[in-house]
Amino acid sequence: MPFGDPDPVTPDSFGPSNGRALADPEIPDPSVSGQVIETTVSPFHCLYQDALWLHTQSHLRLPRSESEASRLARASFLLYLQAAEALVHQAAAELARPELVHLLTDPSRPLPLGEAWALLPALAAEERPPALEPDRPPWPQFAELLALRAAWTYPGPPASRRAYYSASADGTGFEPLDPRRVPADLAIAPDQLRSPRLGLPSDPYALRPHHLDSARAVLDQAITALDRRLDGALTQDGRHRKEPCRVLPPRS
Repeated sequence: MPFGDPDPVTPDSFGPSNGRALADPEIPDPSVSGQVIETTVSPFHCLYQDALWLHTQSHLRLPRSESEASRLARASFLLYLQAAEALVHQAAAELARPELVHLLTDPSRPLPLGEAWALLPALAAEERPPALEPDRPPWPQFAELLALRAAWTYPGPPASRRAYYSASADGTGFEPLDPRRVPADLAIAPDQLRSPRLGLPSDPYALRPHHLDSARAVLDQAITALDRRLDGALTQDGRHRKEPCRVLPPRS
């Protein structure tokens, strides 16, 4: 596992923890004065690795501090989805047909991530790609991830931001209210507290490392499904995460 033992988080399923690779077999020597190394950055790789590190740290911090674990989990969750944004835009720049590439690469006219994810195969393929089946996994679950981020980004009026807590079993504090234990006289629908499929809490303070495990699994499944709709072009030869380096010739 990339972060040492103990580590409750599975390794990065999209390749090694370091995506940089030298195009030239000669290893650059940092002691050589004036040597310049050129690299091509993959923001997807960078952000996904940062999210994975925070994900791991949230698990390690949980036994000592639930609030610190939750803080790390929130940061990781947002970085995972930011990595997904980078992935689809990076892939569009490399794979979409030249006359259509602007539809997904113009930052002044961004498409919602769910729409970009669905549109990319049509922009890249010469023939009609397999249809996306929005009601089949992982797409409904992926939509829940996007909906949660949207709820945090566009929080709405106070009535839509209410969260509920109950006394903990040991009486030492309060914990997020379990949807299965909502008092009968309190008119709260279960989906006001958690998403129906993944059980992700609407309250950002209630996000825990085990919720993040589910979120990452869905994101990885969505990447795999998108790759399948692109006939493997998304991850071919590690395209999505490679960061090749080369030593530039000496300057005269």
